[in-house]
Formats: sequence, C-alpha cells, structure tokens
Amino acid sequence: MNKTELQQALLTLAPNFDGEIFVDIPTRLTYATDASAYREMPLAVVYPKTKEDIKKLVLFAGENKTSIIPRTAGTSLAGQVVGGGIVADVYRHTTKILEVNKEEHWVRVQPGVILDELNKHLQQFGLFFGPETSTSTRCMIGGMVGNNACGAHSLIYGSTRDHT
Repeated sequence: MNKTELQQALLTLAPNFDGEIFVDIPTRLTYATDASAYREMPLAVVYPKTKEDIKKLVLFAGENKTSIIPRTAGTSLAGQVVGGGIVADVYRHTTKILEVNKEEHWVRVQPGVILDELNKHLQQFGLFFGPETSTSTRCMIGGMVGNNACGAHSLIYGSTRDHT
C-alpha cells in the first residue's frame, strides 16, 4: 500500500474515532519537527481521545505495518518524536491529574500533564516531581517518561525513571 492509500485507509477510522485524524500537509508539517534539528514528514497526525482510540490506532498500525510515534510537547533536542509514521499527539486530550496519594508519595497522571502544572498542584500536599528540566513550563510527563528526562540538579533529584 502506498502512502496515499495508507492515509485513506486511516481516514476510514474517523467515523468510529473519538479523537481527530489529519493527513493534510499543514498539520503534518507542524509535526515534522520538534525542538531538535531533525525534520521528517509524518504519514498522519492523530489526537486520540480515549483508550479505545489508542487501541484502534495500534491495531491499524500493526495491520498496515506502520509506526506510531507518541508525542506530547516535542521539547526534546534529539528528534525522538520526528518520523515517517503516524504521530499520536496525546497532549490534546490527556491532561488530567487523576490521583494523588500524599501518604505514599505518588501521583497518577495522564501523559499530557505539564511538569510545572503538576508541581503547582502537588505543592498543596508538600510534594513535587523531582526531575528539574529547563523546559518545565511546557514539557509533559509522557515525554519525560519516554525520554527519561532529568535536569541541572539530576544528582540531587534524579531522573524520571527514579520517580516512576
């Protein structure tokens, strides 16, 4: 199946997809780069809204032998969210802090939660999420987990894997 046929096949998911699916050039160009110097035009961009959307996307990618590139803010400097597959921007619909357990010092969040917003919320419990990235005003937990983000004080606070 060529690229155009694959895009058309992906669009057939739209009626049963709660999120959005885009194959237009302007949207794809927006996701062809991140904070790095790399550039590659993705096949499509999707904004999954539910777990069911993600399941449908994974099945589609498997059946059609294409990749899914999960993406949040795109603040990484090494091109991890740039590629020729389907960019799944999980930021748009997955931005909730779901649960805080003050006693056990843990929090459950969706991948699109911004680090500074999480720490602002956790402040009332006397907690904070330790990795101290320079992009904390816009980086998101999903990307931090994917990249094992850390920061200038990683010797003190550790990296993301030390807190997940």
